Amino acid sequence: MAEGEAEEEGSEEEPQEKKSKKKLIIMIAVLALITYKVLTMTVLKPPPPTPAQLKAAHEKQEHEFKTTCALANEMDPPPPLLIEGEKEGGATTTTTFLIEEPVIGPVIEIDSKTLNLAGGHFLKIGLALQLKTGAVAEEVETVDNFKAVAAQAVLNTFAGESMDDILPKEKREKLRHEIGFDVCMESETNVPTIYFTEFVAQ
Repeated sequence: MAEGEAEEEGSEEEPQEKKSKKKLIIMIAVLALITYKVLTMTVLKPPPPTPAQLKAAHEKQEHEFKTTCALANEMDPPPPLLIEGEKEGGATTTTTFLIEEPVIGPVIEIDSKTLNLAGGHFLKIGLALQLKTGAVAEEVETVDNFKAVAAQAVLNTFAGESMDDILPKEKREKLRHEIGFDVCMESETNVPTIYFTEFVAQ
């Protein structure tokens, strides 16, 4: 065999060797990826939450709603939420959740409504819904039904009440805060509070 032919054979084997190494690296990488996926779906997958964890998460969310709504309506917030969790050795740890006072966003006005009061009197009342920060008033008006929720809360609160129960400013403000809290909870804090834009009783 001539010297030139031997060199040619050697140069042909070299690229094939490189190709084989590349294939091997790719196969190892693919195999590692598949192994990782299988592990994350089985062994490494976090266990589903326990009933106690689900309950604690629900209580935390409910407490956040109540605190946000109370602060937005000048009411006393509920006491800090205490959630007990088990530690090793049977000891317990307590987690406290505190919510900051909400920052308010745009306002939607509701047309005035007339309600019957006790003793043949009536009340003409107009409302403004204070939305949460970042809410777009046009979207809330077209997608969500907060106007109806607020109107129903007002009806439930004032219909059939006497003039003496609603006219004094302190009583009226207390009722406004209570309605605002109810609407806030119903809307899951999307409407933190409400204001009376008109309040005429005769």
